[in-house]
Amino acid sequence: MTYRTKLLINFTAVFVVFAVVLMVFQHHREVVYREQLMAARLRSYADIVAAQHRAGGDSALVAAPEMRTTIIARGGQVAYESDSLAIRSPSNHNSRPEVREAWKAGESYDVRQSETTKRPYFYFAKNYGNFQVRVALPYNEDVQDFMRPENIFTIFVLLLFPFVIVLLLYLSDRFGKAIAGLRQFIESANRGLIDYDHIRFPKTELGDIGSAILDKYRQLEDSNKIIAMERERLALHFLYFEGGIAIFSPERHKLLANATFLQYVNAILDNPTPNLDRIWETETFRPVIDFLNARTPSPQSDLSAVGSVFRYTVRAGSASYAIQVLVYGEGSFELTLTDVTQAEKTRTLKQQMSNNITHELRTPVSSIRGYLETLLSGPALSPERQRIFLERSYAQAVRLSDLIRDVALISKAEEAPDTLPRELVNLSDLAAEVQEELATAAQQADMQIHVSIPDEAEVEGNYSLLYAVLRNLMENSIRYAGPGAEIFLECYRHEAETLYFRYYDTGAGVPDEHLPRLFERFYRVSEGRTREAGGTGLGLSIVRNAVQMHGGTITVRNRKGGGLEFLFTLRETSR
Repeated sequence: MTYRTKLLINFTAVFVVFAVVLMVFQHHREVVYREQLMAARLRSYADIVAAQHRAGGDSALVAAPEMRTTIIARGGQVAYESDSLAIRSPSNHNSRPEVREAWKAGESYDVRQSETTKRPYFYFAKNYGNFQVRVALPYNEDVQDFMRPENIFTIFVLLLFPFVIVLLLYLSDRFGKAIAGLRQFIESANRGLIDYDHIRFPKTELGDIGSAILDKYRQLEDSNKIIAMERERLALHFLYFEGGIAIFSPERHKLLANATFLQYVNAILDNPTPNLDRIWETETFRPVIDFLNARTPSPQSDLSAVGSVFRYTVRAGSASYAIQVLVYGEGSFELTLTDVTQAEKTRTLKQQMSNNITHELRTPVSSIRGYLETLLSGPALSPERQRIFLERSYAQAVRLSDLIRDVALISKAEEAPDTLPRELVNLSDLAAEVQEELATAAQQADMQIHVSIPDEAEVEGNYSLLYAVLRNLMENSIRYAGPGAEIFLECYRHEAETLYFRYYDTGAGVPDEHLPRLFERFYRVSEGRTREAGGTGLGLSIVRNAVQMHGGTITVRNRKGGGLEFLFTLRETSR
């Protein structure tokens, strides 16, 4: 049953009950009015009888054939009775209701059956001091017709009923549409799917309220969607944040934290704990407490106010962690822990590299400057001597150029590998090109180069870095392996998109204690070895970084038969 039908039934029931009550009330008033009207007529007759009784006695009373007239004394005895049957059955009339009530109220009337004649009468009794006059009119059809109330009001109500029904239909329809719209809205809201385009409200006050509720709910739903999106972003931020992050209440109770934060905290603390609220009991986080106490944030604080951020660094064993505090306006705050160990190492390495580069640059620059000063200050030098100085200056300039090239290459490979261009490189063709370029140098060193790489061996990577891998390995062997040594490069395995390479020479090799540091920048097996051979000291470092950039690994060892052996891998697709 729809709400409109229920509303119509309820309205109709209320109207019917109201109409019935009103008709019953009107009927009762009509009956009382008729009774009072009849009593007024009988009162006039009683007054005449009483006046005649006082003036001339009972013999002078007016006799009315349709009425019974009775004069009752104070003691209830009948002093006069117009009905001869009632005279023959005398009794005390004070027990009669109308008589008893008349002695008290002055007059009274009643419709009842006569105890004497056993016929119904309309009795009227009036008190005149020491006697009463009671008049009884037979309750026949004429009197009953007179006493019967008129049905005009009932007919009016019945004629009014169709109009009321039409009005109730109109009202229930207006109310029903508003309530039906609200009910549809509630059911849709419970399902979580609100069709705003098909929910309509009538142009009534209740309809306006429903429309306002719908608009506010739409705004609330939009706000909830925005909040949900922000919550999802925050959750993703917490999940994928590289460092540790946690949010604390103004009372310094943990509200939210990721797993990395707990891991870093337990790495910093002497005694690991799963309860993050206990970190405030340690000296490590004492600066955070001092900072928060010094700020004394208030709800009116600006989020961007100066002093809302505090940073410091702590060391825990071999690791370093940066701690940052970000205070929100209402007093809660965000605490982040970042592992800066690698950054510290990188900074240290960069500082060492800068010092090494300065040191390495000083030698060729000083040599070039010395040779040029000698040439300028010694005009008497023979042409042969001048040529020697110029050749030595040129060699130092080449070494300086190679050093700058290698520094730029290794820096770019480490700091911005994604910016290097990539292409499909055929390693067999690349090895042949390097072999051809170094053929003269190998021949001068009485060395032979043997390459065994399948024609289909290809890698998607940076051509310059892959070229540097093969060239630096071969140049390193040509410089340090010794005359008469042989160089071998082979691809001995290809599986799971990975190429496996073996590179070695048959030279003298290096002492085993130097092997772990061969890939370090500017590391020398013996002092002066790199400078004497013309190298920059960065070749093997470039090799390692280039291999790692192409998804591979590289190791070095001394061969049992003599010489150095490098084992490295390259992935076909290194991205």
